[in-house]
Amino acid sequence: MSWYYTCNNKKFINKIDVLREHYNSKQAIKFHIPETYDDYDFTTPPMESLEELCKQKALRLRESNDKIVIWYSGGCDSHYILNIFLKNNIKVDKLIMVKSGFEQADFEIDQYAIPFAKSTGIKFSVRQPDMEYYKDYYINGKEMLGTAHSIWHHFRLNNHFENLTHCETDGVANIFGKEKPKLCFIDGKWYTYFLDVEVTNQNHQTNFFCDDPEIYSAQCHALINQTQMIKNQSDYNLITHYDEHQDFWNRAIGRYTENNFPLKELSIGDNFNNKDQIALAHADQELIHKWKQKNMELVAELGKESFNAGNPALGTVGVFSKFYCITEKSIKTVDELFSNSFKL
Repeated sequence: MSWYYTCNNKKFINKIDVLREHYNSKQAIKFHIPETYDDYDFTTPPMESLEELCKQKALRLRESNDKIVIWYSGGCDSHYILNIFLKNNIKVDKLIMVKSGFEQADFEIDQYAIPFAKSTGIKFSVRQPDMEYYKDYYINGKEMLGTAHSIWHHFRLNNHFENLTHCETDGVANIFGKEKPKLCFIDGKWYTYFLDVEVTNQNHQTNFFCDDPEIYSAQCHALINQTQMIKNQSDYNLITHYDEHQDFWNRAIGRYTENNFPLKELSIGDNFNNKDQIALAHADQELIHKWKQKNMELVAELGKESFNAGNPALGTVGVFSKFYCITEKSIKTVDELFSNSFKL
């Protein structure tokens, strides 16, 4: 396991499991990322371009696996990965797309992912729950597929169908478009870090952009260079958030030159995102009631402090990795960098 939690000297993959240990033991949760990050020199940009590093990674994955499966959403991250394979004539065995089962909320897959997947000639499949699945899970209380990480508890159950526990993994590279770089600018120094809720890792998952610190570092340096050229210093700590800066964020790290992708709309009121809001508008009221009841049970068990705004629909509270300085060689914890809790 390269990405995992520890609490009370125990190791965990699942977020709810580690929250239970934290709640009962009162011990801190630590989020661990690949050990190669601790030894990597982030102060020096890689010699090769980001595109060349990604090409090399794609070739290594092809050479070391029997099958290449790209989990393709039609968003700019997975689309960039797919294009790296296509441009360099590196074989992809299959594309997998995941839908929520609510047609109105699945516009990204229907309007972007499926049309492009068809144009590639690559074998693809679409995984999704039907309404019987929703009823069995929310109303009948069956476990169903579940999620490997239990980080998000929004209404749509598409994340159940990303659970690699129920997929082919032996000799297979299951590639996900994780993750864009997170940056902060503190006391004149640049740092990068991870939040567990954004990586959403599970066993057998290949995080194309961040399993390898060299690719991740190339993204960081590209983003810093563009930021220092274009942005005011007052915006430095805002650029890696899904708000009005996300188009700049994507362009700066080469995800696209022309934006043909829908931008993310997160935390819409009490909803995880705009897609959840759309699904709820078309869902059966009994399903919604049972979903809310299930989330209330989580709050009763683990406390409001375990969830953003005390609401599981907005996800579990993020756990930080270490903070890796890019300006100079140093590594800090969140407590060392922010004495009065994380705030930008």
